[in-house]
Amino acid sequence: MNKITQRYVDILSDAGFKAVFGDQRNRDALTDLLNAMLPDDRKVKELTYSTTEIPGFTLSGKSVRLDLRCIGEDGRNFIVEMQCYKQEYFFRRCVEYAAKVYDSGARAGAESGEYNIPPVYFIGLINCSTFGDRSDPRRKDRFISEYTFREKQMMDTPDETIFLIFAELNRFRKQLDECQSLTDKWCYALKHIGELAERPDRLDQKVFEKFFRACEIARFDNEQKLQYVKDMITERDQINIINTARKEGMEKGIEKGRSEERTNIAKAMKSMGMDAETIIKATGLSETEVAEL
Repeated sequence: MNKITQRYVDILSDAGFKAVFGDQRNRDALTDLLNAMLPDDRKVKELTYSTTEIPGFTLSGKSVRLDLRCIGEDGRNFIVEMQCYKQEYFFRRCVEYAAKVYDSGARAGAESGEYNIPPVYFIGLINCSTFGDRSDPRRKDRFISEYTFREKQMMDTPDETIFLIFAELNRFRKQLDECQSLTDKWCYALKHIGELAERPDRLDQKVFEKFFRACEIARFDNEQKLQYVKDMITERDQINIINTARKEGMEKGIEKGRSEERTNIAKAMKSMGMDAETIIKATGLSETEVAEL
């Protein structure tokens, strides 16, 4: 299926993730997703969106932005990150993000004389081979992994502090009829929604009805559609632009990449039924160029 004319967003892209879960109107769908990843005794009832910026992240004072950050009804912090491309030291970066958010809670507690620091849960949705060797047979059917502070032999956790939970969707290869648990069904939906023409009958639970509605591109207004298309094409073409620049020279390559990106955005807008005037204003293409698409 052509990615531009697909019915549902590709949620395993930065653009799709931001378009759906970055929209506070879809907080119920996000809550359902988190509860599918969290242990049974740590479910969340209600989420409040929080700032995604962590100020003073580096020694020079530079800030960093998370994909998504929310606070539960009991004060727990939830960080949700989508990782689509392999990145060196990814696990360490996740630990650092969670630790920085935990530290901000510790600083607030120190100022008030209390150290009842809210726990931090980092949920990573992984769609790349970022953890290296996973050939251990014990991992065969384990796609969700959890890391926290535990006593080495007794495996007990003295207190809730920092938890890192990863859903390795790149390793999830079950067919829908093999998915029995709610978590398996979520993994399938996340991985395949961009390829589907409609919601499958086996995903008839209310949580998936909400999720599929949130991901349906036709329900976006024109501004949301345009932003999603721009973000999606920019993300998809970024590596190609860099490679082109390396082969043809930096200036020539980048300009070619930008031109191709404008054309792709215009094609996507046209396939969504947007008028020529809107396309021309958004992309800078001429009337003739738009007509020839």
